[in-house]
Parts: sequence; structure tokens; C-alpha cells
Amino acid sequence: MASDIEQTPFVKQLGSSGVWHSDRPLPQQRLVTSLSHLLLTLPRPLFIPFLTAFWTTIAREWTSIDVFRMDKFLSLVRNYVNAAFKYIACEAWDASLLKDLLQLIETFPLNPENIRIPDGLRYHVMDVWVDELDRVDTDKSMPLAKEILGPIWRLEREGVTKTVRKRAKEILGDERLKDWDHGKEDGGEVEKVNEGDETNEYIDDEGEWGGLED
Repeated sequence: MASDIEQTPFVKQLGSSGVWHSDRPLPQQRLVTSLSHLLLTLPRPLFIPFLTAFWTTIAREWTSIDVFRMDKFLSLVRNYVNAAFKYIACEAWDASLLKDLLQLIETFPLNPENIRIPDGLRYHVMDVWVDELDRVDTDKSMPLAKEILGPIWRLEREGVTKTVRKRAKEILGDERLKDWDHGKEDGGEVEKVNEGDETNEYIDDEGEWGGLED
């Protein structure tokens, strides 16, 4: 089913039509928002197949995106991460659906071993992961905080490059993760994968793209 969706005009032309040619900030922002909101309209059986087609396309086209257009695709990825979390939040953080999403994320943007996945895509998805979870789960009631960090924990352990493992470790040290009560031990900190590691310190990358201005 995902391969069929990948051949639809929207996904097939994702890297060569609307987002690519939209240059003005406000139309660009509206377009990216509209595209990501499509995800929220899908029936549950189409949610994972559609996302599979999306991430397949993004991973394939990422290295061909020029520097002048990269910001709009960074925005698109951020919005899709946000929409995916919103969709599952609307499903009461269904454990089965979340498991399918995380398996997909580990297959494509946060795959720790596949050298065909661009590191730039890995870094960006890691950088927005906690941001968008924080925006969606504002009351910090999501019961699966430990599980939702699984792809990043795996990158810290199994990432093929030292820089990817280091960046994953930094993300796991994000101070905002302490806001979730779930997945914590007696001391109150989010449980670490490697218990012998020192507490990670969150590093705010001032160079990170923070979204389009109104």
C-alpha cells in the first residue's frame, strides 16, 4: 500500500512541485502547514502507509535539495513530525499505533545503520523530536515517554558515526524530558540507556533552524 501511495501525485512530486517552487515566506508557511495537516485527515489504516511513502520520498530526495530551498523542507519535516504526534495523541496515545510509527522512524530518518539515510536528515529529525512532542503533549500526560525516545536511544548506542551518537546523547539530555513523570527512576531523571553515563547536558544549537517567520 505504501508503494501505491508513493506513486500518487502529491508524494511523487513532493520534491519537484509545490514546496520546491514556493519562495515567499507566508505562502510557503501556509503550504507546508496544509500538507502536514493532510496527515490528520487520514483514516487509521492509511496513516502508516502514507507516512512510509512520505519518509521514503524525503530520504531519497534529501541530498538533492539545494541550500536555497532547504529551509522549506526542514519546515515540512518538522510539521510532519508534529502532525504524526498529534494524530497519535488523538488516538489516546495508542501503544500499537505508536509502535508502528517508531518502527517506521527507525527504518527511515533515524535508522542507525543505513548509510543511505543522510545524516542531515537524522540530525534534523532528532533536533525537532522533543520540540514537537513538547508542543503536542502540553500537559505531559503521554504515558509512553520512554518508548517514544526509543529511536534516539538506539542511535546513541548503534549510530554508525560518532557525531550521530554524540548528537543523540545530547538530545537525551534535554532538560524538558524531566517534565514527563513516566519512564523516570526514583531520582526523577529520565532513565538513561547507559546507566554508567554522566547526566547529559542539553545543548541548544543556536544554528538550528527554528521555523518560518510570519
